[in-house]
Amino acid sequence: MPGMTATDALALLDRSCIDEIRHIERAMGRSDVLSGFVGMLERNVAAFPPTFRDCLARGDAPGAARAAHTLKSACRQLGAQALGDLFHEIETSARAGNHADAQRRFDS
Repeated sequence: MPGMTATDALALLDRSCIDEIRHIERAMGRSDVLSGFVGMLERNVAAFPPTFRDCLARGDAPGAARAAHTLKSACRQLGAQALGDLFHEIETSARAGNHADAQRRFDS
């Protein structure tokens, strides 16, 4: 997970989801919808590690869970279900106050 780029994230995407976003772009006469989603995912991926680690270091379980929830949602919007599932697990562990498990899942 650490060091993931937008290109790495794109490799995890469900092609049918990408096709649906492209269909929406055509219907709207726009070409920036997918790039907007990818940009959002890239920003969230870049912001997650320091935010998550800071929250865990301060014992801020709700903050750590919120950071994971945001990334889970961004992943699922692009059809990256497996990655979304991982962040769901991290979110669940953090919300339960199980910081060691949340950290272990992130580091795996």
